[in-house]
Amino acid sequence: MRKMDNRLKLDSEVRELKLGSTFTNPNPRTVFHTLKYDFKPASVDTSKPATLEVGTNKQVTVTVPHNDSSGVPNTVFKGNQRDYTRKECVLIIDRVTGEI
Repeated sequence: MRKMDNRLKLDSEVRELKLGSTFTNPNPRTVFHTLKYDFKPASVDTSKPATLEVGTNKQVTVTVPHNDSSGVPNTVFKGNQRDYTRKECVLIIDRVTGEI
């Protein structure tokens, strides 16, 4: 099993973790969204934008375009929106400064 610092390409130096206002403020003005999927086809064209639609009953549809040569125009992922728990957070690493 690879260590987390190897996967993130960080050195083993101890760093200060700075908590942002969205972590400490019970009513933040900024919100984040995450997408979780089981697979990503190799034929996805990363140079083209995907679309995300939120429908009724919290249904979410993500349409991801494929390469022109794949023979398939896109892949459609469907799922449901759910509220986050206070245990979830987003870790942002500045690779230039090393700030976390």
